[in-house]
Amino acid sequence: MSNHILFVFEGIKTEQNITDSLSKYFIQDADKTLIRASYGFNIYRLYEKLYLDSDQDLLELLKIEISKKTKISVHDQALLDLEGSESISDIYLFFDYDCHCTNANDEKLSKMLALFNDSMAHGLLCISYPMVESIKHQTDNNPIQKLHSISELTNYKSYVNQSGNANVRYQNWALYDLNIWSEIINVNLHRANLLVEERLRLPSRPLEQEAIFNAQLAQHIPSEQIAIISSFPLMLHQYYGKKLFERI
Repeated sequence: MSNHILFVFEGIKTEQNITDSLSKYFIQDADKTLIRASYGFNIYRLYEKLYLDSDQDLLELLKIEISKKTKISVHDQALLDLEGSESISDIYLFFDYDCHCTNANDEKLSKMLALFNDSMAHGLLCISYPMVESIKHQTDNNPIQKLHSISELTNYKSYVNQSGNANVRYQNWALYDLNIWSEIINVNLHRANLLVEERLRLPSRPLEQEAIFNAQLAQHIPSEQIAIISSFPLMLHQYYGKKLFERI
């Protein structure tokens, strides 16, 4: 029986902490259990491991990599205890665009997005632009587009934490309540729809991750900029569809 939803994270702490908050208000299906584990490497490392070996099972690969850790968390152990992929209904992989890292490659990412394009099959790759801290990057509930220079991404985390660049109400995800989540969802879905559909309004349907990436490539990356978008609201819209707006 497919009674588990699997979240796979690039980072060890940040995404886990955000999900602690998110899971208070979302992904609470009575017949589903949320399993989350940290891969510990960027998306391009996953590409090298998985895309080049198309016969590799994602769950088995994750088990192999996680079992190598010197310290296994409670969440990691829950994944290791899964008996097989058939017990998982949906897989979401949360990674950063991370274009400043040494093995970053847009062509590789495009191939990964083509492979991981269905949460109920191989899994759905959910990209934060430029990184997970983009969830903080808004000053209010006004859904305006924000761009950031690619050449300055190494300092992006500190930039978002500086006064004036993001409202303090979004800084501590441990304090996110449903109202804050509603604002984050509203702003990021507007931003994504503006990028893909060129209309600053809520999307009428869940936006494809490939479409978002292709729009970044066409509109902003050539000019060394990136449009700020968090992956978590996009994932929730994909999971719930229009019913997401009834929950917020």
